[in-house]
Amino acid sequence: MQVLAVLLGLAAAACLYLAAPNQVLLPPGTMPGNLFRPRLAGWLGLALICASTWLWHLTDGWPVAIAASLVTVPCALSMWPFIGTYAARKRRGARERQA
Repeated sequence: MQVLAVLLGLAAAACLYLAAPNQVLLPPGTMPGNLFRPRLAGWLGLALICASTWLWHLTDGWPVAIAASLVTVPCALSMWPFIGTYAARKRRGARERQA
């Protein structure tokens, strides 16, 4: 349960990062049919945080669940910009090699 809770927390942080207007993980206009909407990603992130907290609660109780969510999500949220910057730099390098 705890591993699933951590993975849901990581996914929630990714959704919150993708909801930000300055994210660089996905290039603009890559989602087909404009299915990706920042508001939807924000609500999905919130739902995943709630699910992660609930899963932590099942094994360790509410105080630990809240503390674990308060540690997991912000730490993961600070990780996604680094991954996004790496992905954007890799895309830019591939474009420069093609030109």
